[in-house]
Amino acid sequence: MTSPSDGTLVAEPRTDAWEFGDFAYGLEPLTMPPVGDATVSSALVPSALPPCNPDLVLFRLRLLAEGGTPDLPDTFTDPTDDQLFWFRWITGHQISFLIWHLMGEILERNTDREIPDRASLARLETYAYGYCAMLLYTGSCPIDLYQSLIRPRMYLQHRSFSGTWASDFVPVRGLFRGRGVARGDAPEAAGLARAVDVHKTIHDGIAARLVPEGRSLLQQTMKETVVRPSERTAILYDNFFMTLRAPVDGEGITSQLLRRLDAVASDVAARGLYPLGYGGDERPKELRSAEVAHCENRIGHLLHEVGEAAATPAKPLS
Repeated sequence: MTSPSDGTLVAEPRTDAWEFGDFAYGLEPLTMPPVGDATVSSALVPSALPPCNPDLVLFRLRLLAEGGTPDLPDTFTDPTDDQLFWFRWITGHQISFLIWHLMGEILERNTDREIPDRASLARLETYAYGYCAMLLYTGSCPIDLYQSLIRPRMYLQHRSFSGTWASDFVPVRGLFRGRGVARGDAPEAAGLARAVDVHKTIHDGIAARLVPEGRSLLQQTMKETVVRPSERTAILYDNFFMTLRAPVDGEGITSQLLRRLDAVASDVAARGLYPLGYGGDERPKELRSAEVAHCENRIGHLLHEVGEAAATPAKPLS
């Protein structure tokens, strides 16, 4: 960062191919607009958002989706398993927040319509599959590492730590629960309904694999205390995922998303979706379905499609 005479922080452009964080598999804070219980924590964006060249990122995403090899800098070093899967857990969730935000905007623009227009439905479908990709990406860690690294850290943040505290999910909760247009009653919404169904299959499969006993931290502690979503839990959740709340415009949302998609696509291209393998037929039946395999095989394309959708301005509703 440089500091001009007025004291404003300005992000300096990076010159190497891995342009996320301060080092390979480093993390970046995410800045999101307030929503639900998550209120503004700053009247201003805390610092200049890192630079992003959308055309360059989309070019790289397309090349990686088509089987290209990431051009990693000479200083790039292999991460430890802890570093790799902690990066995937945090950054994958941040991408999910951004996707939910973009979907929420579409739903809000179509509030007065029983069925969103075709362009909006296509974007919703693209983003829904993008969320499927993030579920697979964050859930790619081995169960022993999840149990030894990720779950204990969530427990230390709060013994009832829960995904129900995710404020950005509130505007799309009904959609991902198969309500409204996601029921698929309208023929033009059939693709979106299928994407929502695939999301549920993946979500249930990852939960069954990572938490075999079937009880989340929230469910485990319900006898001790009942913790409902509130401004306090929203802060705890945002803090865990390095998320700040401040006014952010559409360009800021897109640039933050593209930077993360670029890093994730480079990671998957270099190491694969399952760098430590997975249990083959021992995987839950949900994760052995043809629909899930299709998402796994197309994850690079899904990342590129999300980037293209986010970087293309939506046309005004007629």
